[in-house]
Amino acid sequence: MNRQSMRIAIVHYHLGQGGVARVIEKSSRILSREGISHVILTGDPGGGEFPVRQVAGLGYEDDTSQTEIEVVLSDLRRIATDALGGPPDLWHFHNHSLGKNRVMSELVMRLAEDRACLLLQLHDLVEDGRAENYPRLGSGEKLYPIAPRIHYAFLNSQDLARFVSAGLPRGNASVLNNPIQVESIESVGARESGTALLFAPVRGIRRKNLGELVLFAALAPPGIRLATSRAPTNPEAIPSYHRWREIARRHALPIEFGVVDDRLVPVVGAAVGFESWLSHATHIITTSVAEGFGLPFLESIAHGKPLIGRNLPHLTADHAASGIDHSELYDRILIPAEWVGEDRLRAYITLTLQRDFQKYRRVLELDFVSATLDALLLGGAIDFGNLPELIQQEIVEKCLDPACHRHVQVEVRGGMQAACDWLARVIEVRHAAQSQSQLAPYAAEKIGKTLMGRYAKLIRQAEADVDYLRPENVLCAYLKPETFHFLKSAPLRHRAVIFDIYGTLLHAVAGGVKPDFTVDAKLIDVLRAHGHAAPESPSSALHARVLAHHARAGVAFPEVDLRVLWREVLNLNERVDTHALVRACEEVWHPVEPMPGAGEFVRQLAACGIPLGLLSNAQCNTLAALGELADLFADDLSVFSYREGMAKPSPELFEKLRVRLLARGIEAGETLFVGNDPCQDVRPAAAAGYRTALFVGHPASLRPGDCKPDITFRSWTELCQLL
Repeated sequence: MNRQSMRIAIVHYHLGQGGVARVIEKSSRILSREGISHVILTGDPGGGEFPVRQVAGLGYEDDTSQTEIEVVLSDLRRIATDALGGPPDLWHFHNHSLGKNRVMSELVMRLAEDRACLLLQLHDLVEDGRAENYPRLGSGEKLYPIAPRIHYAFLNSQDLARFVSAGLPRGNASVLNNPIQVESIESVGARESGTALLFAPVRGIRRKNLGELVLFAALAPPGIRLATSRAPTNPEAIPSYHRWREIARRHALPIEFGVVDDRLVPVVGAAVGFESWLSHATHIITTSVAEGFGLPFLESIAHGKPLIGRNLPHLTADHAASGIDHSELYDRILIPAEWVGEDRLRAYITLTLQRDFQKYRRVLELDFVSATLDALLLGGAIDFGNLPELIQQEIVEKCLDPACHRHVQVEVRGGMQAACDWLARVIEVRHAAQSQSQLAPYAAEKIGKTLMGRYAKLIRQAEADVDYLRPENVLCAYLKPETFHFLKSAPLRHRAVIFDIYGTLLHAVAGGVKPDFTVDAKLIDVLRAHGHAAPESPSSALHARVLAHHARAGVAFPEVDLRVLWREVLNLNERVDTHALVRACEEVWHPVEPMPGAGEFVRQLAACGIPLGLLSNAQCNTLAALGELADLFADDLSVFSYREGMAKPSPELFEKLRVRLLARGIEAGETLFVGNDPCQDVRPAAAAGYRTALFVGHPASLRPGDCKPDITFRSWTELCQLL
C-alpha cells in the first residue's frame, strides 16, 4: 500500500492538557506533512488546528454500560469512516489499558477480535502503581491482545522488556520515542554568577516528587530560587500539592509553585509565561520518581540548559545509546532511617500494599511486606524520594534546622556527599554539558519515518486469530518488592482521623440517663459498695438532676458531668472524687464491648504516625472503656461532651476541634471524621468542612437520619481499603 493512501484513526481519551495529548498533536503534524489521511477520535477534543472528531463515551471515567459499548464502537467506526472517506486501515490507540475508562480496553478487544490492524502505544501503565484504575478493567483477561496485525509501542526499553518477559512476542513490540523539538529560546539566566533559578517544567502531580524540591529549598544556600511551572489538574493530586505550597509559604522557603498558571514573572520586568521562565532559568531540575519517556531530561538539552536532579536509570540508559551523558544526576537522597523508624515504615508499607493488592485482586503475603521493607532500608538510610508525603513533610520541617543539613546525603555513581554541598557545586555549572546535535535520534522527521514504517508494515500483515497476554504475568512483571514506590501508589488521603466512640469504636447498649427500674437494684449495690446510702430509685434521681441541669444550661445541646450529678444525688461535698463511682455505675448500666475490627484499624493508622482524635458524647469513664486503644489518641485532638458542657451535634464542638487541628497545620478538609450517626456525626462534621465516613456495619449501632457521607462502610477492612 502506498503510504499516502493510508487511512489512520488515532484514539485517545482527550486532547486537552497533558503529555500524551501533546505527543498526539506532534504525530498529527508529522502525518499532515507526509500527506497521510488521519483523524483523532477523542472524548474531549480540546481546540486547535488538528483533524479531531468527538466520540461520546471515550472520556475519562466514563461509566458506559455493556449495551452502550456497542453504541460507542458503532459511532467510532462511523465517525472514522466519515472523516477518512473510508474505513481506517489502522487504529492507533494511546493508553487503552490505563483503566481511565472501561470502554477503551473493550474497544481494543472488539477490534482485535475483528482482526483489525492496531498500534497500541502505552505511555502509562495501570500495573505500574495505578491500582485504583484496575477495577475498571473488569477481569483484565483480554486487556492485551496478540496477533500479527497488532503492535505495541513503548516509551522505554524497560517497559518493553517487562512485557516480553510476560509473554509478548518480541516481534510485536518496539520502543517508539517521542519527538523532541530543538528550541531557540534566548537564555538570559545568570551565566557565571548571581542568583541561580532552578526551574522544574512539570505539572505538580505526586510522581514528580515535589517534596524533594521543597527539601532542596530548605537546604539551599543563599542565592538559589526554585520554581515549578504548573499545578495538577487531577483532583487526587491537588491536596498534596497545596500542602507543599503551604509548607513553603509558612517557612518562607525560596520556592514558587505553579508560576505559569499564576502568571508570575521570573524577574521584575520580564514577561509572563512558560518561555519566559525557561529563558531566565539557569538550570532545569527534575526530582521525578517515575517517567515513561523523561521529557525534562531531553528538553533541557533542547533548550540549552544544564540538567540537575534525580537519575532514572531506565531512561538515562536509553539516552546513553545516543551518547547523552547524565552521570552527574544523583541516584538517591538518603536520610537516616532512625528519622522515620522501621516499625512506622512497615506500617505504612502494609497499609499501602493491602489497598493496592486488593485493587489488583491479589493476596498480600507477609513475606512481600518484609521484602519491600528490606528494599527500602539501605544500610541504615532511606531514600527520601520513596517515602509517603506525610513523612517527607516531617523531614523537611526537621531540615529547617541547619544542624540536620549534613545528615542529608546524595548518592552519585556510588559516592556519597552532603546534599547541601552537592547543590552548591552543581549550581555553579551554568552551561549545558550536552549538545543539541545529540537529539538527532529524537527529531520529528526521524520519529515520523519510524512511525510511517510501522504503520505500513502492520497493514501488510496477514489476518490471523487473536490471543491474549495473561494479565497476572504482566502484573508480576511490575508488582515486585524492589519496584514498590509510595509516590506511585494512591496516597493516604487524610492527614488526621477523628472518631466517634459509642456505636463506632464501641458497641454499647442504648445510652442516656433515664428512669430504669430494671437496673436500680444493681446501681444500689454499686452505691453501697462505695459507701453511699442509695436513694430508692438511683436512675430516677439521676434523671431528675439531668433535667435540672439542662433547664439552666443556656446552650442548644447541653451536656452534664456524671461526677457532678452523682455528688448532688448523694449530697456529697464537691471535693469528693466520684470518678470510680461513675465508672462502676456505667459498667452495670451501660456495658460496652469493642466493635469488631475497629481496634486493628486504629492501630494500623497509629503505627503510621497519623494523628488520631476523638469527638464524642462521653463521660469520664469513656477513655478507660477503650482499653489500650485510649493511648493512641492525641489529647489535644480529643473533645468530650462532659468536659465542654455541650453535646453533639453542637457546631461548637466541631469548631473547637477544627481550631486544634489548625494548630498542627491540618485543615478540616484534610481530616476524616468517622461516626455511626447521620444526624450527630456526619451532618455536623460535613457542615464544619470535614470529610466524613458513616459506619453501617453493626445493626445495633445504626441510627436514623439522612446524610451524604464521603464514605459509607460496613467493615473496618473495607474502610482501610477505601482510604
